[in-house]
Amino acid sequence: MFERNSQPELTSRQKEILSLLRKGLTNNEICKTLKISANTVKAHLAKIYKILEVTNRTEAVTTKIDEEPNIGDLKKDLNIIFLKQSDLSAHPKVNSLYYSLVEAIHQYRIFRITDTVEDSVEPAFSIDVSASTDNDEALFLSIRLGSSHEMLWATSIKIDSDNISEIAQKAAMLLFRNIVLATDKINYTPESPIPYWWYITAHCNLKFESRSKDAFNYCKDLLSPLATGEVYSEHAVYTLSLVYYIAILDNWGDTEEYTKQLAEFARKTMFNAPYSIYSQMIMAFYNIIIGNKSEAISYFKQVIEANPQTITARTILAQIYMLTGLNDKALELIEECERLIPENAMQTSIKHGKAFMLLLQGKYEECIKLCSQILLYTPKATIHHLFIIYCNNQLGRKAESEAQIKELYKQHPDFGRPYVEQIMKGVCPEMQKKFMDHLQNLFV
Repeated sequence: MFERNSQPELTSRQKEILSLLRKGLTNNEICKTLKISANTVKAHLAKIYKILEVTNRTEAVTTKIDEEPNIGDLKKDLNIIFLKQSDLSAHPKVNSLYYSLVEAIHQYRIFRITDTVEDSVEPAFSIDVSASTDNDEALFLSIRLGSSHEMLWATSIKIDSDNISEIAQKAAMLLFRNIVLATDKINYTPESPIPYWWYITAHCNLKFESRSKDAFNYCKDLLSPLATGEVYSEHAVYTLSLVYYIAILDNWGDTEEYTKQLAEFARKTMFNAPYSIYSQMIMAFYNIIIGNKSEAISYFKQVIEANPQTITARTILAQIYMLTGLNDKALELIEECERLIPENAMQTSIKHGKAFMLLLQGKYEECIKLCSQILLYTPKATIHHLFIIYCNNQLGRKAESEAQIKELYKQHPDFGRPYVEQIMKGVCPEMQKKFMDHLQNLFV
């Protein structure tokens, strides 16, 4: 959706340099400001001139490109409308599921939801609902773009138990996931009823499932204009915070600087909306990074209570429970995740959390297999190299462990003990010792 234009774009560093050029700074002053060498500045300038199709700095500073990022209306509502295509009252269970589903979708605190057509409001998506015409109790759902007849997705939700609330939670996760997927297939135009902030956050959520440094830089560049101003999109700040959180865990850059940025997002969102589930999620991310895992648990529990469909909160909380020695709570939450989260609503990123759970449960063979799959498409994911090393050490496979250590240092030449100590902050002493004892050959 955002990558179809073959024209190369400026990187975040090149945008910084162009901004300083517009302020009249010399090459030497740019070197001091950004703490980079003169040769690096010259190399960036050459690339900037090429991308902007200019020959000198005078022409570069007068170009309109990137002066005002297109951020759209950051406070524009994401409207969805539920439209009954048949009378549900003749099907009590289906009718009950419908109302429970609407309530569950509302708990995401993203959508403005209506069930009647309003002439003054163009919906971003229309959700058609109807009951099964045969003997099966089922609710049919389909997503349409705006008020058009363009169908983007359809499914049926079978009512196979009396637990309507749980079925509604599953259906809400599935519907939310497919709204995200549908959004990513649509070309953005300023006239679209779908807000720009939702296009970007949906796109970045899918893009970042590759969990790579390139995806981090790409998403950071797209999300920052929507998240860092005085007026900002709450969902963009949350998505960008998640991106930074993963970047810190996977050791993709300046951990200290990324942690400061995450702290600033937490401060800003908690000041402006302390009871928002997205503010609380950001606070949880930040507390994990600084080692205050008990406080992170508190925030995640609040989020899950407010929105039981929050997959990210559930999966990370299960990991934190195990790291802090709360194994019974962790296993209970894992079982709940497996029961509640539909397979086709599982994001690729959930595999990362599952790998950690397998390791903590002592399922080393399964953990190695899953981590190996993950590393096929995210070879720089530091944590999964560590998981494989740990598991091989537990299984007494010295040769396999040494081979993985070699691969880890190939991908991250600057890797060292401080990284492992950082991710161990806030972990119970018994677990810390266990991890460090089985990773000693990393530093020989």
